[in-house]
Amino acid sequence: MVGIRKAHMNKRSANERIYQWMTWQEIADEAGAGSPVVIPIGATEQHGPQLPVCTDWVLPAEMVRRASAVRRIVAGPSLNFGYRSRPASGGGQNFPGTLSLRATTFMAVIEDVLVELIRTGFRNVVLYNWHFENANFVYEPAFIVSGRHPDVKIVVVESAIPELAAADLAALWPDGFPGLALEHAALIETALWMHHQPAAIRTERMKDDNPLRHPPYDVLPIDASMTTASGSLASPLGATAEKGELLMRRLVDHLLSILDTEFPALDAVAPADDRIHA
Repeated sequence: MVGIRKAHMNKRSANERIYQWMTWQEIADEAGAGSPVVIPIGATEQHGPQLPVCTDWVLPAEMVRRASAVRRIVAGPSLNFGYRSRPASGGGQNFPGTLSLRATTFMAVIEDVLVELIRTGFRNVVLYNWHFENANFVYEPAFIVSGRHPDVKIVVVESAIPELAAADLAALWPDGFPGLALEHAALIETALWMHHQPAAIRTERMKDDNPLRHPPYDVLPIDASMTTASGSLASPLGATAEKGELLMRRLVDHLLSILDTEFPALDAVAPADDRIHA
């Protein structure tokens, strides 16, 4: 255990406050100081033939970690299971490897996590969601808990991806932006992995794929024409590490802007190195 912790500590900035690597006293001190705790919320879901099923919680956890290097926040433990994958946004529940929760279970877990964070002493909480299908189901338990604890501020970020400038869109998708609805296991997530941890990608398996149709509604039983055989809903072939670095900068800066807006008294921390965007 000591070796594992040492290896982790050697990789991270000295400023970072990562919940799972802190002692209970350190966590209590941060809660008592009013530091916000940011909980990455994702899913265990298929991400095409090239990306691991942990994509929806590893990537937001990395963004929160980088934010913790320059703001006094606690990067909380990630929620690794999310609401059911839907064909038009995540490929659907017909793929092996996807492990989903029903809505009532998912909301109950978030409610319990919030209650435990409040019991620990946190009075500022951010729920930072990456998995598209979790939207609304993150807000509901936050609303319920807020009614019981009006002294606690809960910020619900159900869409972690900001609106990108025209110049960014042109740089990322020179042939045209397919739209966020189809950006599942496609360029955004593949490029982020290329920047963050390229060894996790099976580049030889990347495939240009798209559904036969993409209507603004769902059909049950699952209609195979609304998803793809590969699990990628748009092409990942244009992804590069350089595009991933650009996206990581935009995503982390977006999170920092939310933190600065909602917690204006939040201490800025001078980065110990350049790992916020590295």
